[in-house]
Parts: sequence; structure tokens; C-alpha cells
Amino acid sequence: MNPELIAPRVDSRRAKLAGRAAEQIIADVIELGWPVGHVLGSETELLERYGVSRAVLREAIRLVEHQHVARMRRGTGGGLVIDEPDVDAVIGPTVIYLLRVGATLDETFDTRILLEELVAEIASQRVSEADITTIRRTLEREFNGDSPNYRLLHVQLATLTANPVLELFVTTFSRVGDFYFSDVGALTSDVEQEARRAHDSIARAILTNNPGLARERMQRHLRAEADFIRRQPATVQRLDPTVALAGTLRDKRGEALARQIFTEIVTSEATPGTFIGSEASLMEKYTASRAVVREAIRILEYHQIALARRGPGGGLFVTEPDVSALADIIAIYLRRRGVKIRHIAELRTGLELAVIERAAATLRSGGSAAEKLEQALRAEAEQGMGLAFGHGEDLHSVLAGLTGNRALQLVHRVTMRLGWLFFSQFAADDERVGAIERSLPSTVGPAHRGIVDALIAGDAELAVMRMRAHMSATSPGAL
Repeated sequence: MNPELIAPRVDSRRAKLAGRAAEQIIADVIELGWPVGHVLGSETELLERYGVSRAVLREAIRLVEHQHVARMRRGTGGGLVIDEPDVDAVIGPTVIYLLRVGATLDETFDTRILLEELVAEIASQRVSEADITTIRRTLEREFNGDSPNYRLLHVQLATLTANPVLELFVTTFSRVGDFYFSDVGALTSDVEQEARRAHDSIARAILTNNPGLARERMQRHLRAEADFIRRQPATVQRLDPTVALAGTLRDKRGEALARQIFTEIVTSEATPGTFIGSEASLMEKYTASRAVVREAIRILEYHQIALARRGPGGGLFVTEPDVSALADIIAIYLRRRGVKIRHIAELRTGLELAVIERAAATLRSGGSAAEKLEQALRAEAEQGMGLAFGHGEDLHSVLAGLTGNRALQLVHRVTMRLGWLFFSQFAADDERVGAIERSLPSTVGPAHRGIVDALIAGDAELAVMRMRAHMSATSPGAL
């Protein structure tokens, strides 16, 4: 197995039994190299391997089916078959998360523009002669009016980067945008002609290996698209749960019930801690069997939508949205796509520079932002970098929070988490990396202090410069 591929150890101390079994199944799939179609074992064999009850195993299988990791095949030669995850397994949970945290159209578009600027820059540095033919063919089809997808060029450019993280996020945020605006009838011939001109302009910059110009033209094009969409009567700033969840979950009874309960949580604006019902009351209310209700509960718990408490006074309660749950779903998908540490580093630098520019703007407006930065430095010193990140209290996470962009925070958190998964794996396998991990407070600490000092002093340019130097010093090559 390629040592650069993510294969993190499973830490399930706080997970329920079904969650633990699901995590172990995923770990086994990754360890095997994700051979699609391979049978992990029959139900009897899996019961013995994972040491759980039949009921727990079946709940675990529902979870890995929901994640498109594996599916149970009945009959002769059946068993748990390794599946091919698709992007819908990421887009659905992403929509659910963005809906729960109230992310707006402006936030998602701002994030998409940032991502596609990076794509344009990287693509212009990697374009080959074969890519020239593909891009020209797409432009020709657009000009002739027979392109099946007006965003096809954007997808092709993301693919051209050969970075699965960028590819995933560009595809995801492009599709998520459709939940805010889906009136394709508003795309008149004049609008399409303007988009074709913009695409041609972007392509010329990329094919002539001009990253700065490609980035500028991509930004101008997407900002014009964002302005157009905002002006349309059918556009919404916040997601409608009944529309956003359509088709994001498979039509199994437990998943359908999970969708129904979730929609009711959102439409009623239920706050964390709100009691939804006991298992018995949910069975009665939705005329569902115990098995279906339990499957729905597992899905709601998996997405950090609701949490079941056992014992007296127990039941299902609304929980706080947790980006870590979605980060894990995305990490699973990217593991299958062969993500490597260089892909993460490539995106991470651009993200951090964008984050610090936006955080600097927040600091200029006053408030308690400066104290939050100081608290982050204290958390890192007292808890260590890893624990501080786990609690979302490290400097990078706090800076992302200061942007006020919940979509950008999601991309940032996922990228950071992927980086930590790699680093933890290498630290355990290589003593030299472990030594670097132990020295982080003495090396990263001063760099973070310098970034905070520049931000508090109101010197955004110096803060960006220091962040760039910090990212360069902690890049995979530097380590």
C-alpha cells in the first residue's frame, strides 16, 4: 500500500458500538487498497471478525452503505461488497451542514471563487498539449451551443490540476450553488454568450501559461456570475431544507425518515438541546418500526444533527452542528481518490493567505477579535497543537472563524484535518517526524506569535507575509 495514502488509526473511544464497527470496516477497506467489488465477508464472518452483535453489525453496515463505502449483497456469493464512493456521498452531507450553520449564497460563492482562482493558477502551470485539445474542443462546443453543461470547462480545469482535493471542492461548491439558484431558464442567449467570452479569455491565459492573468480572469468571470445570480427573483440567500435535501439521501426507509426529521428540525428552528422524542414516541409519530427509527437515529447522529441519550430522561435531542463529522465523510471520499500530502499543501497555502486577509478585515472593525487570537495562542501553549486543533481553538481555526464565512471555514477545517491525519500517521511511523511534532511549540509558536502581532498592529501586509513564510517553513518539503 502506498505510504503516502491516508490510513489513520481509528480512535473510537467515544463512538457507539455501531460507529466503532463502521470505522473499523472503513479502516479495513482502506488497508486493502479499496478494491471495488471485493467481498469483505459474509455476515457470519463479519460478526466474528468485529466481535459485535448482529444488530450492531447491521447498523454499522447501514452507515457504511450510507457513506458509499460498502454494500450488503444477498444470495449466493453475497456478503459486504466494497463500493465505489461518488461525489453525491459528499455533496448531500455538505448541503446538510451548510444548511444547519446558515451559510448564505454569498459565503458559498466567495468560497467557490477562491477555490477556482487557485484552479486557474495551478492549471496554467500544468497544462499539456493533450489538454489543449480537450479545452479547445469544449470551447468549440460552447460556441456551437451544444455543450451539455455550461460549467464543463470549470470541471475540466479542476481535473487538470491533478489535485483531488481541489477537484472535489470545485465540483461540490458548483453543485451546492444550484440549491440557491436553479432557474436555468434565466440563462438567456446574451448571458450564455458572455460566459463563452469569459471562458475563452480564461482558457487563453491558461494555455499560454500565465497564472496571474488566468487567476484574474477567473475571478472576474465568477464575480460577474455571482452578481447575475443575486439579481434573479428565484435566488435565495439561505437554503430551503425541503429543496436542499431532495435526493441527497438514498430512498431507504431509515434515510427517508432521517430526512423528514431533519426537515422538521430546520423548519422549526430547533436549537441544540431541543428534545425530539423518545424511540417509542418516534415509532408512533412516524408509524415506523423500531429498526427503521434506529437506522434514522444513526444517520442523524452520524451527521451530528441529533444525539440519542439513553436511560431515564433520554431520547433524541438536537445537537450542535459539528464540522468534524463532515470532514470525516470528505476524508473517506478523498482517501479513495488517492489524496496525498502534496495535494493538501497545495490548497492549504492559498487557503491560509485568503483566510488571513479576511481575518485582518474583521480585526479592523474592532470587537473581541484580538482577544480571540490571544486565546488561541494560549490554547496552543497549554494544550499542544494537536489538542488545540481538535477543539477548534488553534490559531488557524480561530482565524478561519474570524472570516465569518462558514463555507470557507468548512473547506479550511477539512484541509487542516487531512493534514493532521497525514502528520499523525507519519509521526507514529517515523521517529524523525515524531521529533518534529514534539518541537512544534518551539517552532510554530513564535511564527504564530509574529502573525498575531502583525494582525493586532493592523499591518495586514506583514501578517500575510509572515503567514506565507510560516506555510513555506512547515510545508512537506521543509519537513
